[in-house]
Amino acid sequence: MSARDLRILAPVFALALALAGCGFRPLYGNRAVDPDVDRQLASIHVVSLSDRSGQLLRNALLPRLNPGGEPLDPRYELQVILKTSEAQVALQTDQTATRDEVTYAVSYVLYRDKVALTKGSFTDILSYDYLPQHYANVVAAQDVERRASEEIADELRNRMAAYFARAEQARERAAQSSPAAPAAPSAAAEREESQ
Repeated sequence: MSARDLRILAPVFALALALAGCGFRPLYGNRAVDPDVDRQLASIHVVSLSDRSGQLLRNALLPRLNPGGEPLDPRYELQVILKTSEAQVALQTDQTATRDEVTYAVSYVLYRDKVALTKGSFTDILSYDYLPQHYANVVAAQDVERRASEEIADELRNRMAAYFARAEQARERAAQSSPAAPAAPSAAAEREESQ
């Protein structure tokens, strides 16, 4: 490498060192691995959902939380409620729809020993075009359902990971800010004080 290349790359290396030193850990991406968070995610039991969309969502969520399979002794329980609604949009002049828009409303609660730790809700909207062939419309609707389950599973996994990462940071801050306990006086010191 030439001296010019090193001058160009020096700020990049400095930024990388600064981020590594401050404890920065990315939440997203292939290298965003925190063993503590991964252990917490792997101990979540996902409560079964009843309909087909719910089953697809649960099946997409399980490997994202624990690639090794369902936990034998889960510490947490994740309850998800999934509601879908469809609207026909993009009407033609004869009032026939050319596009279907599917809205997925998701709400979730993470429990530990029946105590709610975190909860939230979000929506995901996907759509597909109507085609003249009936079978093509069926396949398009199924594809939207599959894509929605994967997107929602990613979002739920990221929200759970963010919760556990924040909880870990709060524990670390509390441990650092708590004053050290005063040392217990020795027996000899207590005897000297009593004399």
